[in-house]
Amino acid sequence: MGTVYPLLISIPHGGEIVPPEVKEIVGITDRDIFYDGDTLTSEIYDFRNCVSAFIEMPIARAIVDVNRAPDDRPPGNRDGVVKTATVNGTTVYKGGKFPDDAIIDTLLQRYYFPYHEKLDDLLDNHNIKLALDCHSMLPYSPPISDNPGQPRPLICLCNRGDNRGMPAGEHGPITCPPEWIQTLAESFRRVFANEGEVTINNPFLGGYIAQLHYERKGIPWIQIEINRKLYLNEVCFDPQELRVKQEIIQALRERIFNAIARFWTEVSD
Repeated sequence: MGTVYPLLISIPHGGEIVPPEVKEIVGITDRDIFYDGDTLTSEIYDFRNCVSAFIEMPIARAIVDVNRAPDDRPPGNRDGVVKTATVNGTTVYKGGKFPDDAIIDTLLQRYYFPYHEKLDDLLDNHNIKLALDCHSMLPYSPPISDNPGQPRPLICLCNRGDNRGMPAGEHGPITCPPEWIQTLAESFRRVFANEGEVTINNPFLGGYIAQLHYERKGIPWIQIEINRKLYLNEVCFDPQELRVKQEIIQALRERIFNAIARFWTEVSD
């Protein structure tokens, strides 16, 4: 049996299920959901046999986003815990049928809070030394972002600090030691040499999951964002069938875990 690393893997945006509570009023298609979520991350980050704890959210992020605060809702934020539109601007619900507060509360009680409760349980009971919140990002900033059309790096690592992972006061406490995120960045640069930029806290700082559970437990968190151009490209991806060659996914999975394992070996010595 191979090494089992004392890590927790969280995949919050890999789900594609529309739950029954809203199925009749949702207007987006399976194709919309495929492109709105962190496409294929449930496969790419499937390290469950190599780490101490693993959790993934099966519900589509357009319906319930566990990486938002529970009170972060429309109309204040159309990209909050429930969405009025996908990342590309497609309206999520059929005209005039956005779920009322009672339905939203039901969604949160059935799907949102159990995810966070399970995270707490895993962190409490599996001797976790580091948690990784695992995402993918569009090659360019989407229309709903502050800088639409902006090119993104190959990989972005986040701990809510500056571009070296050091504390940046306005963002609150960092979620892991600066030397850890710097070491992980160098590990990714070695594994993905000459393929693109590996950045720290740019364009993302790290989301609600990492911030909340670091503050609750004090166990370090790093958010990982990989660029979808690594696998949603004309060589690997069939846009009609919404299918990526499995050997591409497997190879990418192995490379990402190689970077993580190298990093952990270095920082835990």
